[in-house]
Amino acid sequence: MARIKKTDQPVTTAQKLGTLIKSARDIMRKDKGLNGDLDRLPMLTWIMFLKFLDDMEQIREQEAAMRGEKFRPGIEPPYRWRDWASREDGITGDELISFVNNEEAVRPDGKKALAYLPFCVDCKEQTAVTAGM
Repeated sequence: MARIKKTDQPVTTAQKLGTLIKSARDIMRKDKGLNGDLDRLPMLTWIMFLKFLDDMEQIREQEAAMRGEKFRPGIEPPYRWRDWASREDGITGDELISFVNNEEAVRPDGKKALAYLPFCVDCKEQTAVTAGM
């Protein structure tokens, strides 16, 4: 009797996301500075937030351009995901650590702050305050 061959089913968005998260967790497991999921999950969540925020802002930027309006992103260059993480020649290793820990940024309130992550955390806190959260 001939075997019936399964047809290739299209991969769903949930499956793609699951594969992406598993791949990221596998990479993060190799990092000696991270000890278990309690260290990895908050970092992975923050990384995903930055990526999704940048994707959403690219859509809003295109929509504003089509309407002939100006668009002001929540995170300015060079701190956007597309400026440092998604490039083929993106920064890694010591250069990435230096960027995260030593780069000076101007916050939305005009004050200067060191490092990429404190800048983004402050943006999140500022947004929560202005949104009445």
